[in-house]
Amino acid sequence: MAAEYLYMDFLLGYKEYFGIAGACTEEEVTEIEGKLGVKFPRSYREVYLILGKHRGFRFIDDNSYKFPQYEEMRAGAEEIMSQCDIDFVLDKNMFIVGCFMENGIFYFFKLNEGDDPPVYRYEEGDREYKLTAESCSSFIQQRNWYSGYLYLKKGEDKKSEKG
Repeated sequence: MAAEYLYMDFLLGYKEYFGIAGACTEEEVTEIEGKLGVKFPRSYREVYLILGKHRGFRFIDDNSYKFPQYEEMRAGAEEIMSQCDIDFVLDKNMFIVGCFMENGIFYFFKLNEGDDPPVYRYEEGDREYKLTAESCSSFIQQRNWYSGYLYLKKGEDKKSEKG
């Protein structure tokens, strides 16, 4: 029986196009969650189930960290915040999904905002974080690597139409 994806099924075409192997099992994702002491929203969980732990962890373009550096990535976000006069605290409900130390930027979602939560961005120098995407799934569709795949696929579709 094929897995049912509610949010990230669009990644299946990407995975097939590039021949990506190594998806996580439900048990592996549960193990990652256990190590981190969190429960992932379903959409984020599906990223791991489709793309695997290494690609799932690095779905943000130019992330400064690699799997399994969750704690280091969170520490990087806290370091960025420590250098700024900000109006919020990075609490345990905020799960960091990408951090660019060189540019002082990090992305996160809130664990209590549903199965496909909004994604927020904080940039060094800002007083508060900003909404960057209405959902995790739409955030991934905005990534350069996914847009590039759509561009390549569109070009191939046009070629096959011409015969």
